Amino acid sequence: MRLRCWPRGRTRADEERESLLAARLARQEILARDEPPLVYALLDEAVLNRPVGSAEVMHGQLMHLAELAERVTISIQVVPYGAGAHIGLLGAFVIAEAPEMSATVFLENAADGQTAEDTDRVAQIVTSWDALRGEALTVGASRELILKVAEERWTH
Repeated sequence: MRLRCWPRGRTRADEERESLLAARLARQEILARDEPPLVYALLDEAVLNRPVGSAEVMHGQLMHLAELAERVTISIQVVPYGAGAHIGLLGAFVIAEAPEMSATVFLENAADGQTAEDTDRVAQIVTSWDALRGEALTVGASRELILKVAEERWTH
């Protein structure tokens, strides 16, 4: 039998949160390197309004998104409520492409996600991406909406 002791006042959840935060911060460094990757992100408007943390945390996160959207290597677009039901509501996904590799998709799910490289699945997800981009606001309009929601909804 193995016992694991945590420092007084600290829980396993605290340790896990710190580990996840460290990993996220390390991933963010990729965007600051000399030759950062191109990032294209589509966000449903609901994520701007759904409270995940305090109003202060939400305001900070949206301001950070608006700041990132100013970089030439990052494109953030919002799919507005007016788009109605759309393919993106079926679940989040990531498409990763590199010149020396074929495209790979990551499909999020409640457990751990799924990676796919087969060309039919990748083509299906790319088609979904293209459809979503067609519903999204422009980059500039998206940034304006992010700033508006940050100021109107998350500052009081």
